[in-house]
Amino acid sequence: MSVLFDLWLINHLLSDALDGVLAERSGLNGEEFGFYSLLRRFGPVPSGQISRWTAMRPTTVSTWIRRLQERGHVEQRPNPADGRSRLVALTAAGEQAHAVAAETFFGATRTLSDSLGPEEQRQRISLQRLDAALREVGGLDPRPYTVPEKPDPADNQLTYVGRPLDPTEEQTVLAYIDFVRSRPSKGGPR
Repeated sequence: MSVLFDLWLINHLLSDALDGVLAERSGLNGEEFGFYSLLRRFGPVPSGQISRWTAMRPTTVSTWIRRLQERGHVEQRPNPADGRSRLVALTAAGEQAHAVAAETFFGATRTLSDSLGPEEQRQRISLQRLDAALREVGGLDPRPYTVPEKPDPADNQLTYVGRPLDPTEEQTVLAYIDFVRSRPSKGGPR
């Protein structure tokens, strides 16, 4: 077995998990949610850039765009940078469809995050390194975002290395954090 086989297995597990959760509650499947997410966060963007980020063939990207245009969720606009190419962007209806799906997606993400526990950040960094290697081999553009290798101290995140908290314990900790934040600081009321 190899890392590529590992990824193949994970890809199918991920597709099944996302499709099962998203489709019944939002009408989007996992692939569609990913495409909408890319456009919502990094759009408007030329279709060629979508290909360079995702390794989708240009014909596949065109098919996606046509399908989403038929739903009224995507539009193409002239690219002001060159006047010839077109930028792909979500419409207001597309953003609304994504927002509905995102609520469901983030619920599933929390479940996975809880399962990974304190390993989540390290896992994401490992996946980012694998992503970079695959992009290099494939001659693709870098991914449009990065996961910081080291947490920024300015984020004021707490690190916990004990056993994962159960949901009740997690709610207690969050309530205590809210309590601490609500107390007046030495410099006066907040």
